[in-house]
Amino acid sequence: MRSFAVVTLLLLATTAACRKPPAEVGGATPLAEVPAPVVPPTVVAPLPPPPPAQVERLEVPGDTQASIVRAGPAPLTVFVPGVCSNANAYLQGFPEAARKQGGVVGIEGDQPCGDQAGFRTFSWDAQKLDVRITKALAAAGVEEIPDGGLTLVGYSQGAALGEQLAARWPKKYARLVVIGAATDPSAASFARTRGVVMMSCSRDVPARMHDASTRIAKAGVPSTYLEMPGCTHGNLADGERVFDEAFEFLRSR
Repeated sequence: MRSFAVVTLLLLATTAACRKPPAEVGGATPLAEVPAPVVPPTVVAPLPPPPPAQVERLEVPGDTQASIVRAGPAPLTVFVPGVCSNANAYLQGFPEAARKQGGVVGIEGDQPCGDQAGFRTFSWDAQKLDVRITKALAAAGVEEIPDGGLTLVGYSQGAALGEQLAARWPKKYARLVVIGAATDPSAASFARTRGVVMMSCSRDVPARMHDASTRIAKAGVPSTYLEMPGCTHGNLADGERVFDEAFEFLRSR
């Protein structure tokens, strides 16, 4: 009997040793979490710089060909040069500033300049010039002059004509850049304008233009004086910088 009991105990011990441990509640042990793939940030390539601003010819029905720097459908700035001048050549001196301004239309004179091909001069007729400016702007896409008016840049003879236009139609010619005037500009001519920039070459008539700016400002019209370095009458120097400053002064007026 004792031997039987010993054998029985041995069998029970062997059976217990061979049993597997109970499975964990819920089944197999879960796998470790797999991290989400790392997505690199999207890199946006910078836009290429715009091509250089260009001065183009502008056909004006029933009038002399004008010039234009385009920057949109409706340029609201005009450039009027002086006696025996060429507006296209002047626009070549500040095309980037002209484009930043929203575009500029250059008006050529209505009269030939003797036998100097490519150079023209203006009649001393502000009303005729006003009609020609309106036609040129229409050819450039300006169907109606906005309430804010135009910006007019006049050089030499163009400065004198610009003064007349501002005095007669101040709502239309609301902002002016007056360059190298042959006579002292009158503050009264600009009394109803929104702003005036007086400008001169450093070797032209800086005192005249500076003093005119002072008189205009004292009369209550925003005005400043800008100077182009090292140039004489009829020329431009550092045009991109100086004209950009002029237009920036007038934009908020």
